[in-house]
Amino acid sequence: MSKRVWIIEGWQGQASIWSKEIPCSDLPESRVEDVLRCLVAKHGLSEDEIVSAFARKNAASFTPHLEITNSRADEPWSRSCGGNPFFTARLGEQSEQR
Repeated sequence: MSKRVWIIEGWQGQASIWSKEIPCSDLPESRVEDVLRCLVAKHGLSEDEIVSAFARKNAASFTPHLEITNSRADEPWSRSCGGNPFFTARLGEQSEQR
């Protein structure tokens, strides 16, 4: 029987820079978007850009670097965050490579 996993991937342009499968039982859906934001902040933003991303949306200093978007209409649950690099998360089945 296959196991449901989160497939989280990092991209720099079209090149994959990181990938991990995490069992859904280990990472609740409510935390997946937080993981994406943290990965984008770590790999792609300066300290000033991180602070700006947490400003009020109507503030002059606000930047949308850590906004979450629905990344693919054909996926039942798929999210992305960031510009370049960017990170995606989607539901999938555990690969057989393990």
